[in-house]
Amino acid sequence: MSGMFTLRPAREGDWELINYYAYCEGMDNIPSLDNVTVAANGDDQCVGFLRLAFSDAGVAHINPVVTYAEWRGFGVGRALVEDACARHDEIRLVARGKSIGFYRALGFVEIPWEDIAPGVTEECDGCPLIDECGPLPMGWKKGAGA
Repeated sequence: MSGMFTLRPAREGDWELINYYAYCEGMDNIPSLDNVTVAANGDDQCVGFLRLAFSDAGVAHINPVVTYAEWRGFGVGRALVEDACARHDEIRLVARGKSIGFYRALGFVEIPWEDIAPGVTEECDGCPLIDECGPLPMGWKKGAGA
């Protein structure tokens, strides 16, 4: 990490900013703070977050990772994803078009849609922006490359 922020579990006081950041990205409110990690600045304010959802088989899915716009470019998203990868042997997600290169740089590769937990794919089903977004199922496994 850059020293500009630290990672910690989400707290009740983070909830409003987490949902605001999700809203800014066109997402629904985050349903709970379970399995949510935040990047907190020097004032301990949330500047980004990552939520993990788990499939019935126990595989971790990033759903979602969001960095507040003013904090992009400082390694917040990378630190959150790398932290999740350090704590799990396998991570899956659905990348939006603009984020595909980011995830590839972190060692994620394309996987079949069937490998994504149904609760994670719900957001793509019937979405009118699917062509613009270009969602891509991706996965990462410890020891499998980059």
